Amino acid sequence: MTDETLVLRHPKLISLYAFWLEQCAGAPLPLASALNPAELRPWLGNLLIMDVVRNADFVYSYYGQSFSDSFGEDRVGQSIERLPEGQSDILRAEYDRVRSEAKPVVRVYSADFDGVPSTWERLVLPLTMTAKRSASCWSVPISWTGPIP
Repeated sequence: MTDETLVLRHPKLISLYAFWLEQCAGAPLPLASALNPAELRPWLGNLLIMDVVRNADFVYSYYGQSFSDSFGEDRVGQSIERLPEGQSDILRAEYDRVRSEAKPVVRVYSADFDGVPSTWERLVLPLTMTAKRSASCWSVPISWTGPIP
């Protein structure tokens, strides 16, 4: 990991980023297979884990409960290509950037979901490549309304 500093606003993302840095343990990226899933408990509801399949397609391997509840389905095993075109284009570009640069990316955006305006802060963290997967990353969008907690 480089000495670049991310500017994060939401406390859960700040704590996840600190955890990710600890997991790097002097290496450029954390080793996915060395992570203990129980240690991810504070973020599981908002956690998305993406695998890269055939070196190009991003597929959900974990889809946090808050997303299943909000969007009415579990997308595990589905490609981001099944999302609306504009949304899949934005996510693909973001995941491609994280994968190619091997650096975290953060983004804050606002949208109207079913008539309810929401602001989201999204942190995407790369993990090391493994023998079974060409790459994977964590994506943790956190939504809030009103002032940042």
